[in-house]
Amino acid sequence: MPDVEEHLELWLEAGVIHDSDAQRIRAFERQHHAGSAQPSGERPGAIEALLYLGVVVVSVGVFALIEQRWPDLDSWARVMAIGVPTLLALALGAALHANDEPGLNRAGQLAWFVAVGLFAGFVAIFLNEYEPAGIGIEDNADGLLTVMSAAAGLGLILWVVSPAHPQVLALGAALFALGQAVGNWPDEFSQVLAGMLIFGFGAAGLALTEARMMRPRFSGRLVFAVLCAVGPYEAGFTDNGMVFELLVFAVGGALIAMGVVRASFTLLAVGVIASFVGLVTFIFEHFEESLGAPVALMISGGALIAGVLLLARLRSAEHIRRLR
Repeated sequence: MPDVEEHLELWLEAGVIHDSDAQRIRAFERQHHAGSAQPSGERPGAIEALLYLGVVVVSVGVFALIEQRWPDLDSWARVMAIGVPTLLALALGAALHANDEPGLNRAGQLAWFVAVGLFAGFVAIFLNEYEPAGIGIEDNADGLLTVMSAAAGLGLILWVVSPAHPQVLALGAALFALGQAVGNWPDEFSQVLAGMLIFGFGAAGLALTEARMMRPRFSGRLVFAVLCAVGPYEAGFTDNGMVFELLVFAVGGALIAMGVVRASFTLLAVGVIASFVGLVTFIFEHFEESLGAPVALMISGGALIAGVLLLARLRSAEHIRRLR
């Protein structure tokens, strides 16, 4: 009941309902979902499955065309080969988004998710074929930055129109790619620049999510918490990356603390996983020679077991809290 919990938390904070009201609503929702696995409008149907299949087939067809016929196509044909599917994906998403049927609406969200990737490819091919204002793709940091900025911009626009899980995921992926593009801006790729920009995107997105400006909150928490952890982890793969490796632990601890305060298992899980991955990497990076690989593996395995047990305990505590 993630959507129900979001509404209940919002209503409780606004004083619209009391704790006793929230408990009765939770009990009703549990009983309702126990009687039927999903509401009829939420069950995926054959039409929705066929739409998913159609989107996948069109995407595969685009890549097959690129692989087989690309050298034989003129510049305009290359641009059209990916530009037309991009427009179709955007149009299909818009048409399905206007439909009141939940399944068709979800299919439209998937079409827009695919459209972000296709649009990035369209911009890349256009720059490669025509090099407007001298901006190309090959050996040109401006081109990659332009492509990823355009993809992130479209992802943001589609999220504003339809704040759904696929759009949050597409936006997060585009921001991650934009961070890599910025890291490629110097003469040599800078992992510190890329990683810290990704961390900045994650921190900003997570702050907006907790301020209820980024929705849905579940996917917002998941995507931007992951970016918060991945950023400093990437920055740590440098000659003087100790400070960023320690930042991974700080981020993991902060996410765990935020998860406890906000009663969010998503934040807890990302925090525990980030701490575990950071610990394993730290051990192998700095202590493998002194401890040996077997001992390092034993310590890492113990950390993994501890992390799993901690997640199980926290999950159980959250379940008990909700039952109350």
